[in-house]
Amino acid sequence: MTTDNRFYEMEDRDTPRMFAPSLRQAVADEPEVLVLEAAVEALDLSSLEAQYARVGHPAYPPAVLLKVLVYGYSLGLRASRQLERACKRDDAFRFLAGGLRPDHNSICRFRRRQAAQLPELFAQTVRLCQEAGLVSLGEVALDGTKLRANRAKATLRAAQQLTQALQEAEAADQAEGYDGGEEGQEECAFLRAGEGIVPAYNAQLAVDGAHQVILACAVDTAANDHGHLAPLVEQVQQTCGKAPEKVLADGSYASIDGISQAEAQGVAVYVPVREPGQAQVTWVEEEGAYRCLAGHWLRPGRTERGRVVYAYYGCRECPQCLACGVSGTHKKVCVWPPDSPVGRVRARLQTEAGQTVYARRKVIVEPVFGGFKHNRGFRRLLLRGRTGASIEWTLLCLGHNLRKWAQGVGLTPPLARALSWLRRVHSLLWCSLRPPGDEIRGAGCGSHTRGVTLARCVG
Repeated sequence: MTTDNRFYEMEDRDTPRMFAPSLRQAVADEPEVLVLEAAVEALDLSSLEAQYARVGHPAYPPAVLLKVLVYGYSLGLRASRQLERACKRDDAFRFLAGGLRPDHNSICRFRRRQAAQLPELFAQTVRLCQEAGLVSLGEVALDGTKLRANRAKATLRAAQQLTQALQEAEAADQAEGYDGGEEGQEECAFLRAGEGIVPAYNAQLAVDGAHQVILACAVDTAANDHGHLAPLVEQVQQTCGKAPEKVLADGSYASIDGISQAEAQGVAVYVPVREPGQAQVTWVEEEGAYRCLAGHWLRPGRTERGRVVYAYYGCRECPQCLACGVSGTHKKVCVWPPDSPVGRVRARLQTEAGQTVYARRKVIVEPVFGGFKHNRGFRRLLLRGRTGASIEWTLLCLGHNLRKWAQGVGLTPPLARALSWLRRVHSLLWCSLRPPGDEIRGAGCGSHTRGVTLARCVG
């Protein structure tokens, strides 16, 4: 072999190698793997194991398949065939699978069949984090994002037309006295995302402000976040046993019903609420009225649907009528009274303390979405249908909480690296005590296999 000082020298491929004596030592310098192993073992998987009978061929343990799925999603490996290949070649997956090699059919069937159990497993991760002191429920931030569906625009449009035709046919059958047919699986919808209007799902999160633990997650086909405030707060209350003290969300969550339901539970809501027309007027506390761009006063008058109407009726000849958005003869602004739930939210955000609390919204929830989309590349769903989208989103959130729990109870990466360093020193000392020429070969190799040559071990 020629030597060129300009480049790194490659190892001799014929030199005997000694791999790690065990799978645990092979992943000793992989703290994420050790953390995931300890975290999944802390979950109660009895509901999954109860679905398997004691007769017939043995099945793969649910804990093994769950570890493989969660770790694969954390690395961006979501296809069942990719996970099957990793369980055969990658020592990290082989360690989590306990040396088993589940095939892609078993992985895919487990993921689909356990869709109904995943929300309960996710709730267990929230309770584990709560018991570890990682959940404060002081500040909970809500936000949503659009996830591209595994669906082409043309096929979704054709499916929507077919669904409409079937609904019309079913309505005609019911009118004639026939029973309706079976309902199909809910498809994705055309939603506005960063790349335009595409087939997508609306994924929702509720994140705690203490350690960014995900307290609630949901997936649907709503075009906006208008109706998600109350359901997310209710999910947090059911999972954690009590409602959060403060809920922070952007203006897309400003729903009158949602705000009223949350405030009725004793939750302080921080959501920007603006009524149409308020952008062109200024509130003057001394006058108790609004002032428009032309300097006219909008005085309070009648009440309309529970809101106080502030109006000015001389806009026909005003030069600022177009800038104010007035198309008729008067300018009006409908405002909720201060003693109403929406009025309390508005007054809360007008204070300096309220603005300081609301500013923490983007610090709490936005990094979680950034970690999912940028760090893990989770921008497009793989499974089809709303059930498949919910499976993938729940698995991702479940893995996030397990990592947070492992860090909170002391299985942090620095500690794991220290333990792996001690194991490696022990392995090298064990190698140095063996007689020269006594080769030890491990079973299997992969990207995570940590092997050293026998020549380096014995000096």
